[in-house]
Amino acid sequence: MTKMQKYLAGILVLGVIFFAFVVIRIGIAKPATKFELAQIPEDQKLTRMAYASAYPLQFNSFKMNMDGAPSPTGFGGAQAENSHLTEQPEQLMLFKGYKFSIQYDDDRGHWYAGEDILNSKRRPGQKGSCITCKGSYMYDVYFKESGWDYASKPFDEVVAPIKDDEWFGCSTCHDPETMQLRVYNQGFIESMAEAGIDISKASHNEMRVFVCGQCHTEYFFTAEDGRVHMPYANGFTAEDEWKYYQDGHAKAFTGDWTHPDSGARMLKAQHPDFETWWGSVHSDAGVTCVDCHMPYMRENGQKYTSHWMTSPLKTTEESCLKCHDESKEVLIARVQTIHDNTFKLQRIAGETTAKAHTTIAAAKAAGATDEQLAQARLLVREAQWYWDWVAAENGMGFHNPDRVMRTLGLSIDRAHKAIESATAAVKGAL
Repeated sequence: MTKMQKYLAGILVLGVIFFAFVVIRIGIAKPATKFELAQIPEDQKLTRMAYASAYPLQFNSFKMNMDGAPSPTGFGGAQAENSHLTEQPEQLMLFKGYKFSIQYDDDRGHWYAGEDILNSKRRPGQKGSCITCKGSYMYDVYFKESGWDYASKPFDEVVAPIKDDEWFGCSTCHDPETMQLRVYNQGFIESMAEAGIDISKASHNEMRVFVCGQCHTEYFFTAEDGRVHMPYANGFTAEDEWKYYQDGHAKAFTGDWTHPDSGARMLKAQHPDFETWWGSVHSDAGVTCVDCHMPYMRENGQKYTSHWMTSPLKTTEESCLKCHDESKEVLIARVQTIHDNTFKLQRIAGETTAKAHTTIAAAKAAGATDEQLAQARLLVREAQWYWDWVAAENGMGFHNPDRVMRTLGLSIDRAHKAIESATAAVKGAL
């Protein structure tokens, strides 16, 4: 045998050994996960723990929502001890006279949805509508029995029969009979219909957005019956939703509270993550909430969807690098820049809007009439709406940097105009 033949024979032997190893490894490994529908007892379908043994990979990852570690950029973590009122003291003026001036902490993971609302300092005096996004009990029990009746009842009466294990869990996003993704929030279905979108015709990829969007969105409680509704009829930007509240779509609902200093009728934005994402680069590319926040994972050769709804920067390889060819370090630095810039501009908008409230109050004290201050109050209402639309959103600018920068710019502009209007009102009163 020549030297070349020996060389080729050696390569052949190594090749055989390698492929034999691969075949054996595949043979002993568990096959790719094949979904098998588990039978959950009827009286346990709304509980969390009933699904633990049936879907262990998904459930164990869902338990990771108990994690309270900070996010890699310092924004959007789940540390309940972090108070927005301390980090952004201008919010004490912005929310003066409203319950958010009492307590406004970072959100903990979905696992704590029930526990945190029960312990909230803002809870006393609230209505049953507040449980709508805290689990499917509102739909599978209350709504199926009597529609929106639960929404206007006292909160404590509505939550009394709900067990600790029946808050946010598997049935919140999955039909407990089929485990198919579902939108259970009827207010979202009604509101999307106003925007010309029929949820019943949604594709699977669209459902991967709508299931999250049904709660991660701006909403209000109707004055007529307390039902949850979203201001989508004009579109999904902050300006579209502002117009909704101004053009009569909200009917008897005029605002959440009246600011005690400025006298302005105010709106409280509620985490419009869905609307911010809408029309973004990721949205236009068909990338959904689930792709980034609940990526596919593998364990012992089994593929499953992670149910740890967390920052994509904690699962960068699975969430980001499947599409992006930049390094992990470059991607994190890019997100950090967006977060830092958004927060700086958000603070400017908030501080300027807070100054507008105090300027209007000073004008009132100086003798300006309600009629003279009407325009300034409308402007500060609008300025704070745009500020809060960003401040209440969970992406700190990343979900749609262009839209967020524009919205904060509008906030600063309206706040300055409110100050100018109030100042002019004082001159008119002299």
